[in-house]
Amino acid sequence: MGKQLDMWPDGKATYEEEVALASIKKIRKPAAKYKDTVKRTAAPKKSPKPRKPRGKKKADKSTRPFWIGVAVLAAIAIGIVYVEFFADKQEPAWPEGHSPMGNTLLGIDVSRYQRKIDWEKVKANDVSFAFLKATEGAKLKDTHFDRNWESTGKTGIIRGAYHFYLPHVKPDEQAKNFISTVTLGPGDLPPVLDVEVRGKMPLNHFRGDLKEWLVKVERTYGAKPIIYTGYSFYRDYLEGYFDEYPLWIAHYNVKELALQRDERTLLSFWQHTDKGAIDGIKGSVDCNIFYGSMRELKSFCIQPSVAKK
Repeated sequence: MGKQLDMWPDGKATYEEEVALASIKKIRKPAAKYKDTVKRTAAPKKSPKPRKPRGKKKADKSTRPFWIGVAVLAAIAIGIVYVEFFADKQEPAWPEGHSPMGNTLLGIDVSRYQRKIDWEKVKANDVSFAFLKATEGAKLKDTHFDRNWESTGKTGIIRGAYHFYLPHVKPDEQAKNFISTVTLGPGDLPPVLDVEVRGKMPLNHFRGDLKEWLVKVERTYGAKPIIYTGYSFYRDYLEGYFDEYPLWIAHYNVKELALQRDERTLLSFWQHTDKGAIDGIKGSVDCNIFYGSMRELKSFCIQPSVAKK
């Protein structure tokens, strides 16, 4: 490094050195440079848009009335479908072409499904006879049988009892169930075998079991039982094998039963609907006609000379 000229002692420097020193002292140091700090001014706030004066909003077009209308139409459609296909539509108690003034009699058949019955009102509707479910299989007894049996007797309606046959149960056990439940006397209709199900057993075996029930019951009551079945079931499995027994045939939605009474076919009753309307019974009931007069119906019943139980 060079000499520090401002440190020379006074009077020791030459003239030229003093001139040079004076010129050096006149030189100004450059001022320190500083970065100018830029003052940042905040951006001017945007003035909020002037609010529109509050007024009533224009009501949007609502879709609620449309959907309410759709729901109403759907409910009506569902109701129509239910009534047409699922509702229990009742039918006249008398089939077309038959009336109290004709040569047939009106009757019904009931079970516990009809619940409590006002038999006085039933009789006032030209009902002359009634079949009551008594038993089913080897053990079942209809819970309303005793009440219905007693009530029909008091009102003077000609009464009968039926057994619902189960093909997989031994016929003698089923006969015992019916016999132990039902007491028939003079003026009662003969016992009824309700056969609607064949099961899987061979047809000859099935017919043999039916015959066993019929014979056992006939010996007990002294009267040939009535066979109840559907028209198609009779034609498929029973026709020609039980001609000595009175028939009660169920066949719906026809103006008249195709089967006719003759010397071979002892047709006595026709169940023409399971949706009949009768005062005194809530809901639908099976309705039947007897082919004959009241005198013929009474002669068809069990007679005093043959009643055994």
